[in-house]
Amino acid sequence: MLTILPVEIRAAILEGDVDKALKHTKAYYPSVLRNNENIYFKLRCRKFIEMIRKCNELQHSKSSRSTTANGHHNNTDYDDVFDHQMELDDQINAHNGAWGAENMDTEDDSGDRNTRYADLLENTIRYGQELKSEFSGELRREDKKALEDTFALIAYPDARESSLAPLLEVSGRVPVAEELNSAILSTSPYAMPLHYFSKIRELT
Repeated sequence: MLTILPVEIRAAILEGDVDKALKHTKAYYPSVLRNNENIYFKLRCRKFIEMIRKCNELQHSKSSRSTTANGHHNNTDYDDVFDHQMELDDQINAHNGAWGAENMDTEDDSGDRNTRYADLLENTIRYGQELKSEFSGELRREDKKALEDTFALIAYPDARESSLAPLLEVSGRVPVAEELNSAILSTSPYAMPLHYFSKIRELT
């Protein structure tokens, strides 16, 4: 039976593919997430952050020919974004407005890019709704703050220009990846570190 090694799960997180990491961890090391709720919480939050990253990258992919949008969306109460479906349309229209008709070029793929962005933004907001619902109970103070900051990213047309921009840094993937990797290695007798396999290959 093929087993996904912890190093592969770690690599998925470092590449920003949290879904892959969650899927493989649940499939091959199911007790890890059950016994480490804080790690699961961090992975779920990191997925939302990665979705925001993708939204920002797609929205501003025209770089030099696009105007970077600064500041908050008019609705700074981001809880409303997740509580009312009407806010979904408002968010999509507001973010699409950040492109501005004046920033649209005549390339054939401009419409496709707008559609992909709108779809991705909608999926991100829906995921945020799920995240808020899943962790609606009592949280530790630091986890509550982390969740609030994570949700607040959606309030910015370009989160990279916000005070929360450090959350989007690729370096933020590292502690989550290392924490999950350590949990797997410490709880599963089958989670042999990669360098062990290298030693075995050298001896055969």
